[in-house]
Amino acid sequence: MTLSPKHQTIDVEGSPLHIPEGINYSCSGCGRCCYGVAVPMTEEDYDRVSAIDFSKDLPQFDWSKQYRKLSDKEKANTNYTHAIKSTSDGHCPFLINKLCHIHGKYGEEVKPLICGLFPYSFNRTPSGVYLTVSFRSNAVLGNVGTPLTEQLDTLKEKLRVYETVYDEGNIIWDKIKLTTDKPLNWNEYLELEAKLLEAFVEGENTPIKDRIYAGSSVLFKDLTAPPAASNTIPNKMDKSFLASLYALYLPHDPKLKNKDVHFNGIKFAAELWLKPPVFKYGKKSYTYETLVEFPWSKDPAMEDLLTRFIYSRIFGKWYFGGGFAQLSVIAGYHHLAMLLALARLHSTAAAIDRGGDSVTMLDIMQTVRQLDEKIGVAVLDGYSAALWEMVLFSPNRVHRILDSCFK
Repeated sequence: MTLSPKHQTIDVEGSPLHIPEGINYSCSGCGRCCYGVAVPMTEEDYDRVSAIDFSKDLPQFDWSKQYRKLSDKEKANTNYTHAIKSTSDGHCPFLINKLCHIHGKYGEEVKPLICGLFPYSFNRTPSGVYLTVSFRSNAVLGNVGTPLTEQLDTLKEKLRVYETVYDEGNIIWDKIKLTTDKPLNWNEYLELEAKLLEAFVEGENTPIKDRIYAGSSVLFKDLTAPPAASNTIPNKMDKSFLASLYALYLPHDPKLKNKDVHFNGIKFAAELWLKPPVFKYGKKSYTYETLVEFPWSKDPAMEDLLTRFIYSRIFGKWYFGGGFAQLSVIAGYHHLAMLLALARLHSTAAAIDRGGDSVTMLDIMQTVRQLDEKIGVAVLDGYSAALWEMVLFSPNRVHRILDSCFK
């Protein structure tokens, strides 16, 4: 099954659940669900798990310090109260040989509720709940397993669990804007998204950058787009903004990989003029030109992965407004285009670092996984969001960057 602008909708206790077509998943036992985040727990989870004395099973951990209370900000709009601290290398202390110790010894029902939800992701909107999956999972990265549209009983149960731990919260879907000065109501957005998805998934043999451009054209259909730029080569602003996002989402310092990401607009503005844009991987730094000149594979599986990644962010509404720091739809969509460029740059740096002669599927999988982990915890303050609106409005910037990344 290939991606489709259409989707399946089922009723779950009076609430529509929208399920994308062409997305597959079955647990592969990769253990990736247990990396990169502190596992949140409800009060009941905490009481149940912390009551067990794990000191004999797992003496390598100090169980008096493996749990912590969540801050008010962390637990906002959820029923979570505590978290299991990650180990120094970023995994859950209960992950032993890629298997959950709690599940294996004490049973699935003892685990925190969130553990059973991964990699399913739900987003509640005025027209129902939209389902996507996390690209932290190896099976999701490879699109391996049972189609989501064939997992209806499982999805109903996962949604029930989701609704016990997440409140509807204060996501303001009635304040969507196409641009900073053009509001959209929910039905207007859905009509626009349908056309956007159709443009993006149409023509499986069309290069992904051209489908990104087609989507951008849909968004600008009733707007006056900036005049086409005469310069088609990325400029200093283009490269500096990419380098800033790269450092934010794909940090080379292992200590930063498990940290939340806060875009500092003031720091970016200063570095734009003071520092040349560089892209770090391991102990080395690369220029933009070095990375985009490195051979890019024509492996269709890589294109498919990137397509599913972008599609899932759009279908799940995780790229604008309530899903992403109240950005406008256009700025949010063009940010997705920047993620595509970052995937090219980072996977290329990984290939060079290992001495390869081209980028491989494993390189791109590693990059997309890290991007998926980071964009879910990105934070923009008001100044930064305004800066993003300015930088990400122009389709010319998107064309300059993607044309140079994917020649």
